[in-house]
Amino acid sequence: MRRLAPLILAAALLTGCAGQPDGGSMEDQLNALRQRPTLGEVTADYDRMQQELRERLVAELGLPEFSDKGNTGQSACTDFADVPGAEQRTLATWMQEGGIPDEKWERALQIATEVGSTRGFTELHVVTDRPGDHKIELHNSYGAKLQLGSAANTVLSVRTGCHLAVKG
Repeated sequence: MRRLAPLILAAALLTGCAGQPDGGSMEDQLNALRQRPTLGEVTADYDRMQQELRERLVAELGLPEFSDKGNTGQSACTDFADVPGAEQRTLATWMQEGGIPDEKWERALQIATEVGSTRGFTELHVVTDRPGDHKIELHNSYGAKLQLGSAANTVLSVRTGCHLAVKG
């Protein structure tokens, strides 16, 4: 019996955790996702956020207009892999030729954090911060990520967190 106990414990741990990265049951994960906006709702909202951010960067910093470079995509969620209909989306990537001048970067960062905070993007991660090369990420509680980078060009992108494709 002494030798069997570790095997039983290991089997119980493996069975209890398999496919449940958040530690909860599939029903718990589904209920968590039901509390969030749908993928379509959040995508429309983040599109509006990107538009506001682009408009403010152009108007307040005198940047050239941004152009839509596409690069959209959709994928399953690793954190909710067992939940049918759980997806995340990459919105269109927006670019403007030329980087944000170093003397304007702090203001660009302030604009991005102001606009992003209206959608819960409050967790700031500085990826790169050196002369002529800046990149930040803002994350929200759903796992979404807003990126603003400036080097040779300025690039703005958003990836949603995990949401249900339709209300479930």
